[in-house]
Amino acid sequence: MAILEGGQIIAKALKNEGVEYLFTLCGGTIESIYEGCLDENIQIIDTRVDQSATMMADAYARVTGKVGVSAVTRGPGHANMLYGLATAHMMGSPMFALSGNSDAAELDMGGSQEYNQIGMVKPITKWARLVHQTNRLPEYVATGFRKALTGHPGPIHLSVPYDILYDKIDNAKLAYPQPSTYRSMARVHGDPECIDQGLKLLAKAENPVIIAGGLIHWHNAANALLDFVEATGIPFFTRASDVNAITRPHPLYFGSATTRFASAAKELRNADVILALGVKFDQTINYGNPPLFHRDAKFINVDIDPEEIGKNRLFEVGIIGDMRSVLAEMTNGVTKHDFHKPTDWIGRLNGARQEFLSHVAEAENSDSVPVHPLRICKEVREFFGDDATISLDGGDASLFGHIAFNHYHPPYFLFTGPIGGIGQGVPFALAGKLARPNQPSVLITGDGSFGYGLIEYDTALKHNLPIISIISSDQMWGIVRHPQIQRYGLERAVATDLRSVSYERLAQALDCHGELVTQPNEIRPALQRAVDAGGPAVINVPTIFTSAAAFFPQ
Repeated sequence: MAILEGGQIIAKALKNEGVEYLFTLCGGTIESIYEGCLDENIQIIDTRVDQSATMMADAYARVTGKVGVSAVTRGPGHANMLYGLATAHMMGSPMFALSGNSDAAELDMGGSQEYNQIGMVKPITKWARLVHQTNRLPEYVATGFRKALTGHPGPIHLSVPYDILYDKIDNAKLAYPQPSTYRSMARVHGDPECIDQGLKLLAKAENPVIIAGGLIHWHNAANALLDFVEATGIPFFTRASDVNAITRPHPLYFGSATTRFASAAKELRNADVILALGVKFDQTINYGNPPLFHRDAKFINVDIDPEEIGKNRLFEVGIIGDMRSVLAEMTNGVTKHDFHKPTDWIGRLNGARQEFLSHVAEAENSDSVPVHPLRICKEVREFFGDDATISLDGGDASLFGHIAFNHYHPPYFLFTGPIGGIGQGVPFALAGKLARPNQPSVLITGDGSFGYGLIEYDTALKHNLPIISIISSDQMWGIVRHPQIQRYGLERAVATDLRSVSYERLAQALDCHGELVTQPNEIRPALQRAVDAGGPAVINVPTIFTSAAAFFPQ
């Protein structure tokens, strides 16, 4: 007879789901979960800040397609994790966020560190529950995984009171059903009539285009997308604020569907038929409206969630189904229609792309001192190639990164997403290295945003995660300071300047490799030295104060 604590039961249920890592910061309520993880050989990755644990779980989920799992203590630990949970919610990452709670027997009595934790997380999760019975823990874990992975993925939250976590129960009385018995992997096929209508519309189009949303990644549909693209010759974009699955440049891929990063996206206003695959028509894509799209453009919307079809932008054809099934069915139907290769349209897109690349090349090849941020991005891109895990953090630094890496959109290209926050960079890079241990994990970040995650270099060293951060140090909160100066004048620009900080020496103080680079031609040798160091590294590069938004005005 095995008597288990509640935390051990949780760990056993997590192991049943194939969980390998728990991202966490310790606290007085969750040691029982650690005890279970040790029993189940789930590796504990402990961070220095609570929100870093949830951010690592988010990034791990994006890269692997699995559920990332985090755990923090009650009260302040729970409150601190909310930023990471909100980021995952807005990005649509399948994350399982655990937290301790006050004793169930004393809820609503003002127990230790008690507040309404579930009420706080409900708006930023797909599903959130407070556990009241120890014997239901396996059920709640299973339900959480089902909720996180089905439909549009997203984070879920389980809050477990202290007395439930340390309650003891006979394991023989518990059931741990296999995931295949409580989470169907069946695919949802599209309506044949709707698919045929969509194909007819695309075949007649003069300037058709495809926009791929994050469901291409989550539905494992990258190959199905490329098959359809190559069968029809239709050019495609990705939704800029989504995780996606385009791991290599493709001649018909024209970057992110946003003029914020310029490229060929300015031509989207001339598209007459748009196949939108799992696209959320929110602010990041201008709600599907002008000036990004023409008001008379016809949309074919495909989504697993019927409620997303027709939201903010009316459609001509609406198809309910998962991305892989629908795309395969559409590819099979191509030969029934008279598709013409839209060569003139592709020529215009290529022209816009070449104009974009020419403009970018001037800054990327600049030998100016201080260094231009795009020169940093170019050196990273050319040194590491397209197989590295790249994380972006900061305002202008992140935008310049999007511009420089607009030629592909893999799941291991990590950035804040629709929440538009900063400070995720170091945790994202750490999770990226853990998820893809045989590939370099490189962070391009601003100096302001790097301050959030600096202490996690201690985590990097502790868990042998040799990430490389290259800092664009312009001594400004630039993305805020630029409009501040425009509105109020330079003499009224306050709270947006930063001190010159020797970040490389701070890295050295944490026993990591660190160096200062001031010349553009020294960036690549510094990257090589960082790789050769074999451990976590920081390269600090003073850069010019320049606006990414002004570089490519919308």
